Amino acid sequence: MKHPAYSQLRPVTPNAAVVLAPNPSYAALEGTNSWVIRGEGDARSIVVDPGPEDEGHLNVLQSKAGDVALILLTHRHHDHADGAERFRQLTGAPIRAFDKQYCAGAEPLADGEVIAVDGVTPRVKVVATPGHTSDSVCYFVYPGEDTDGAPEAILTGDTIAGRHTTMISETDGDLGAYLDSLEMLEEAGKGIPMLPGHGPEGEDLSAYARKYTDRRNLRLDQIREALKTQGENADVNSIVDAIYDDVDPVLRGAAEQSTRVALRYLKATN
Repeated sequence: MKHPAYSQLRPVTPNAAVVLAPNPSYAALEGTNSWVIRGEGDARSIVVDPGPEDEGHLNVLQSKAGDVALILLTHRHHDHADGAERFRQLTGAPIRAFDKQYCAGAEPLADGEVIAVDGVTPRVKVVATPGHTSDSVCYFVYPGEDTDGAPEAILTGDTIAGRHTTMISETDGDLGAYLDSLEMLEEAGKGIPMLPGHGPEGEDLSAYARKYTDRRNLRLDQIREALKTQGENADVNSIVDAIYDDVDPVLRGAAEQSTRVALRYLKATN
């Protein structure tokens, strides 16, 4: 079974399977990936990113995940987190996130924390990856108690998607922090499967992180060149016209947001 597969539990690694939510869009690709972490024969499971508040999806997810011990969020965005409260009602499981305002029945996550749950064999390590949002985290999945070696897989949320680039939030995102997060994932993800929040999984997270970094640096160089040509006070629209000469009009707003975020980063680092 391959991506996309709606309303089905699709095994991806020995301890991670995915239920794809039916909320396709440009940003969400085919939809949100809701991950079920559970070892073979485990009585319970951990669910990462229940997805949108879609009753059909949440009911399917509950039926496929079985006895859910814990709900984890990669970050606060609606397509990942809006269904969490309803899923908590359906399962009785607590919700944990990096930002305490999105938690329910449990404490916020801590960077470097290793999550162990009774009835679930895999261990999940929390790794803060700010940039897309300030509360973004990745989850390193280990097949058992030993978390000193390489993980079985890394869940990346929106920090790295299975296809296209990731937008940086203008409210609490940070391009500098994002580039640092990509650098860390490139090093930690060598040869490690990537399980993203959207799109298909990847065989080597490191290669995706490098591609994302190269793309960001290319855009930064293009903006620097536009500023040289147009002057340091060039407006966003003029810069977008110069560097996104083939952008789909539907994506014009995304291009403008990306440019504003990059300009903020360049101003802070100059």
